[in-house]
Amino acid sequence: MKNNILLTQFLIFITLSVSAQVAGISGSKLDAVCVDVVDHHKIEFEPGIFHFSSHQHWDENGKLSDIYQSSDSINTSTGMAFRFTYGLWDRFEIGTSILTDLSISNWGMRFVLFNKKKYGMALIAGANIPFGNKTYDRSLRLSQDLISVGGGVVGSFYFNQQFSIDMNAQYQSYVGKTAEGNKGSWYINADVGYYLFSNQLQLITGFGYQISEFETLRNSILTFYPGVTIETGKNYIIVLSTPFDIYGVNADKVHGINLALTLTFD
Repeated sequence: MKNNILLTQFLIFITLSVSAQVAGISGSKLDAVCVDVVDHHKIEFEPGIFHFSSHQHWDENGKLSDIYQSSDSINTSTGMAFRFTYGLWDRFEIGTSILTDLSISNWGMRFVLFNKKKYGMALIAGANIPFGNKTYDRSLRLSQDLISVGGGVVGSFYFNQQFSIDMNAQYQSYVGKTAEGNKGSWYINADVGYYLFSNQLQLITGFGYQISEFETLRNSILTFYPGVTIETGKNYIIVLSTPFDIYGVNADKVHGINLALTLTFD
């Protein structure tokens, strides 16, 4: 029974981390999105694959221990997603991201308030809509079975052509009561990027922090996001990141890898 509960928690927190934030919109780095949007009447298509794994869990005191009695046991989650984002008026974009198993779709939009030479600000909003595509108990609605909505603010700071920082703050809640008693989640993300080789390679360091409030507990996770973007072509970008959790409370310690190819079409 204990292992089943822990596995359920692992799947819940993986879902929160991967898909609960506003998705379907474009970005220039890794976890944090930027102020800039897709150009007017252009579309971005981004296939991506991910792999996450976990075998340890932080308790309510932040103490780390193995999930199972055997340290050789491990939970893994692997998948692939496609993102489509369309730009309008150089100030607004809408998009969606869909997992290949069609279990959930993420819909998002971004509106640029202003984008000056040194800094900019934008608003984001979105919804995560599960398709089901599985057998589940309708009387036991887990987080991944309910629609969630969220929104937030984005800030970008440009120090020069090579060095920039993107920062986001978001809030997300569910449309209906979840079986876990999830009352909502806050997300704070920041990515620092520096270009090398005539802006063809961007080295990125990022951090993401999330807090989820439940009826009987609070879950929090701090994640480190190292990675790169390779921008040697005119209409494509290769994105590689290896996120891993560095601290948490009532959460599984997760690490993984993300690989995406961003394509731009007129």
